[in-house]
Amino acid sequence: MNRKKAIWLIIILVVVAGAWYGYGEYNRTHKDLQKTKPDFVLSAVSLIHEYETGDSSVNTKYNGKVIEVTGYIKNIEKDQEGYYTIILGDSASQSSVRCSMDTVYAADAASLAAGSSATVRGSCNGFNKDETGLIGSDVILNYCVIINKKDN
Repeated sequence: MNRKKAIWLIIILVVVAGAWYGYGEYNRTHKDLQKTKPDFVLSAVSLIHEYETGDSSVNTKYNGKVIEVTGYIKNIEKDQEGYYTIILGDSASQSSVRCSMDTVYAADAASLAAGSSATVRGSCNGFNKDETGLIGSDVILNYCVIINKKDN
């Protein structure tokens, strides 16, 4: 009889622990990158160049890391839901760094203008390589915040 009780107790504890973990994961939020120290600080042009000329080790180096990028604002996009994406890079190149803004800092993105420059901090989520050479490659940063802006 004691053995059955012990087994049931263990099963109940495992179910409760699983529910607790699931609840925590469901309610987890991403960290505010405004207050996070970046793992790397570099220019948008340097980051793009490193991805375009590098190998798979570049993905290992940057993916999942917090990167602070400074560059020329090529464009600012706002989608139907009101989410902003800042496109940084060299005006002479099709390649860019696409910075999807954290919704908490959307007002900061709205205050920017194409043609100026900015420093943006975000979490690197990889690289979309342009195999055709026609449309340019993109480095993807998510949960971005504006650290500094400069009107040109």
